[in-house]
Amino acid sequence: MRYSAAHWFVLAASMVVFVVSGCGERPHTPPVGEPVSEVAPKETELPPPDEKRGHEPADVVWNTYHGGFSLRGVADTALPETLEPAWRFMAGAPVFTTPVAGDGRIYFANTKGRLFAVDAQGDEIWSRTLPREARHEWSPTEQEFDAPLTFYDGVLLAGSADGIVFALDAASGEVLWETDIDGAIMGIVNVVPAGAGNDAEAGARVYVIEQSYGILHCLDFQTGEMLWQSEPVDRCDGSPGVGDGVAVFGSCAAALHIFSSNTGDRLHDVALGGDSEVAGGVAVVDGAAYAGSRSGKLVKADVRDGTIVWANTDCDDEAFSTPAVSDEWVVFGCAGGTVHALDRDTGQTRWTFGARGTVASPVIAGDKVVASANGVLFLLALDDGRELWSYDVSDEITAPAVVGRMVLTGSSDGTVAAFR
Repeated sequence: MRYSAAHWFVLAASMVVFVVSGCGERPHTPPVGEPVSEVAPKETELPPPDEKRGHEPADVVWNTYHGGFSLRGVADTALPETLEPAWRFMAGAPVFTTPVAGDGRIYFANTKGRLFAVDAQGDEIWSRTLPREARHEWSPTEQEFDAPLTFYDGVLLAGSADGIVFALDAASGEVLWETDIDGAIMGIVNVVPAGAGNDAEAGARVYVIEQSYGILHCLDFQTGEMLWQSEPVDRCDGSPGVGDGVAVFGSCAAALHIFSSNTGDRLHDVALGGDSEVAGGVAVVDGAAYAGSRSGKLVKADVRDGTIVWANTDCDDEAFSTPAVSDEWVVFGCAGGTVHALDRDTGQTRWTFGARGTVASPVIAGDKVVASANGVLFLLALDDGRELWSYDVSDEITAPAVVGRMVLTGSSDGTVAAFR
């Protein structure tokens, strides 16, 4: 099954992006009756079941589609220069958001709204759908999850297209609570852990953006109780990064918006200018926010005073992927088919790699970069961008998740593939 260019744009940001007024396009939805559940994976040389590999310690965590809650996209691991297929799980429909992991399990959702938990060998632990009220005869009767999932402290958080935040017990799939924010959710449901942020005594908090008006909602992690909601900014299709006492996200107003994660006060708006709408996630690292934009501009902004520290304009197409930010590097993908690696302090380009297709949100893993583009998974050398290894996974794949020494990706052929 082939999908439109608009659907590939979805994968570039590793999340569904519904945008109007020039901020993006609605992805293709298969017409009623199209057999999305019958897609089959590409034929690959996979190990037989009794030789499956992929075991990782239970304490290895990949909280969001881009790692931790700051969305910095860095994995503390050492990958070899080549990987091998470990297993492939049939999900029954395309998987268009990056898997997450925690407590020895891997979690993901397919386009039919089914949530899955599998073990590190790719064996199913549980799966379920969540019912919704049908609005007409062709209306889905199950919740749909276009936003990537989030894992924290034994709980799986999922934001539905109907605007409901679900908290599920990650071990069993049982719903612990649900909260309706009265608007579609396209970005992740993010978390500030207990004791972090401005209020050291606060319990864990949940942050989610209502898409149409860009309203940031703060919920209690334990109960789902609404603690506060911010004033609206503009349509927001990306994900908020959190850290340093702030929550930061971009919008169709061609700006970054910086809010106090404790009070919800709107601290700064960082205007990016021109056609620099932001539809990807924002990485928040050491007092700075990093984000790409429709114009291809990648910026570093100071979250304390709302000023732009530097801007890189070497990408000549949309940069809606979430940048990976390490101590020295910023690596991001460009829709023009290139991976760009920048000096974190200056924003100057150190190298560029031609990936031959729109690049999803890359990950820095030790001395390597893991990236995906046009259905191909890549390993690159971080120091100079050399291609070390690549693998043709499917027609279209998500941004990678790095769980210990295992790399995971969802795909349009209805599978989740693991590599070791």
